[in-house]
Amino acid sequence: MLWTVKSPEGAVELDVSLDDRGRIFYDVRRHGVVLLQRSRLGVERQDASFHNGLTLVAEPVAAARDESYPAAHGKRSVLRERSTTATLSVRGRNGARLDLDFRVLDDAVAFRYRFPEGSGTATVTRELTTFAFAADGRAWAQPTSPSDGGGPAHENLYTDGVPIGTPTGARSYDLPATFEVNGQWLLVSEAGLDETFHGTRLAPVPAGREYGVLGPDPEEGLGHGDALATSALPWTLPWRFVAIADTAAELVESTIVWHLAEPSTITDTSWIRPGRVSWSWWSENASPRDLDALRRFVDLAGEMGWEYSLVDANWTVHSEQEIRDLVRYAAERDVRLFLWYNSAGPNNASTEGPRDLMHLPEARRAELARIAGWGIAGIKVDFFHSDKQAGIAHYLGILRDAAEARLMVNFHGSTVPRGWERTWPHLMTLEAVRGAEWYLFGPSFAEEAVWHNTVLPFTRNVIGPMDYTPVTFGDALRPRRTTAAHELALAMVYESGLLHFADSPESYRAQAAEVREVLRAVPAAWDDTVGLAGEPGDHVVLARRTGGTWWLAGINGPVARPAVTLGLGRLGPLSGTWRLVADGAARDEVAVSDVAAGEAFRVPAMPPGGGFVARLLPR
Repeated sequence: MLWTVKSPEGAVELDVSLDDRGRIFYDVRRHGVVLLQRSRLGVERQDASFHNGLTLVAEPVAAARDESYPAAHGKRSVLRERSTTATLSVRGRNGARLDLDFRVLDDAVAFRYRFPEGSGTATVTRELTTFAFAADGRAWAQPTSPSDGGGPAHENLYTDGVPIGTPTGARSYDLPATFEVNGQWLLVSEAGLDETFHGTRLAPVPAGREYGVLGPDPEEGLGHGDALATSALPWTLPWRFVAIADTAAELVESTIVWHLAEPSTITDTSWIRPGRVSWSWWSENASPRDLDALRRFVDLAGEMGWEYSLVDANWTVHSEQEIRDLVRYAAERDVRLFLWYNSAGPNNASTEGPRDLMHLPEARRAELARIAGWGIAGIKVDFFHSDKQAGIAHYLGILRDAAEARLMVNFHGSTVPRGWERTWPHLMTLEAVRGAEWYLFGPSFAEEAVWHNTVLPFTRNVIGPMDYTPVTFGDALRPRRTTAAHELALAMVYESGLLHFADSPESYRAQAAEVREVLRAVPAAWDDTVGLAGEPGDHVVLARRTGGTWWLAGINGPVARPAVTLGLGRLGPLSGTWRLVADGAARDEVAVSDVAAGEAFRVPAMPPGGGFVARLLPR
């Protein structure tokens, strides 16, 4: 038996089949080109198997879905999902029922498993899902971090265009993963994860070009929590999805992860405000213990017009009164503060403080109410190290309690986005990236960042906000290999509801006036995003809009690129002048020029590790 579900405009077709052995497979085509072929669907529970011997209950019936909704921050301020939905219902050998929900969009396919019947609890022991690519191609996937003393923080480097099917020496590949096959670009990940399930990954050794799905490592979170997921019946599992685009640049625009998430739980979002943040720890590791240093970074935020300043780990050496005084000092400069917390509990052994205030609900709620009373804007919670079901419940418990206290949230040492920013719009950003702090940790990062920075827009940042903590003009363990224009461009190339600027006040004040002006003006949330050019590991050029102002930015990888003209027709009519900040004669110099706006834009030549930013100034 074979059924075909087509996207609203017919660009994408999903074939679902139930073979004569009672097994379910799916194929995906776009523009008639086969991308995924004979991929498996199925799941096993301790009490029921949906592996083979399945019998049909109800065929999938296509229905149209058309929904628009606002976003508090992200790539677009208003999102629209147009899709075709359908559900296939089957029974296993013991009579248990499995429903498979499908959504097919012109730029994505998604599916999830539901157990619509039963009572009591069930445990999922294995997922049979695979992503079987139809032809050879390239892969950008992140080997999972080892679970040595804490667990994965999703901060490894991605592979750089290795052949599809290449195994990893790690336990698994993290999601998301990006693939180029048959002239199309695909990104595989998941969405709609809640506390009834765990995060998943891709198997470390594909079967040819077929990637299986794995659950968490039992040792994650220092062994705290079960590696298998158990829930009451009925039970709905998370969505698995494949975003699809004609070019890598268009893949950047995908919003499928938001479409698959539950709608916002927060009615009044007036207190949720994306913004720019001064951050003292990168340039002065001891600064959270030094009130004078913290005031200097508040002063920086105030003079730059940034909305926030972050007080990082071990701020509890100060008295409550001293922190209250710092809050008042910041408020006088129209700046609000974020405070850092250790997520522990039993999930990590880090001694950084404050700890043991975010794990137990009663203590957490009391602490969040306390600091909200001081006028704190939000919290940064670090060192989770677990994608187990208990770990996912920990994240969501913090989000619920922070919403009650009207505090925004930044997760660090964390899992990847799965659409929670739609459901809980006060979740402003997550780390889950090898970001600028690695200049301090890894001697090789100065060289790696040149290509690594160009991979992230097509992989990790596609699925949600990414707290890379960009724009570091200073040097750390080794001299930076990226240019000043490249660093500046990261503020626009990377999307994050909180844009943490990592460098020191002295470094930012020493930059050219035009660089400082960009840092004052660049927003942390966008009304529109358009991918213009690039491929992972090579280069990227993006356009983003806030209000009536368009921005262009690009960063380059290891190979020098000549100037090239790009059409801007997708941006609509443009008038005015582009203020272009590009690479100068030396690493730390920029060249500034004004360019008349029109239907095209001449992207300047970029050296290895180069970049540019252009802002459209009105006439």
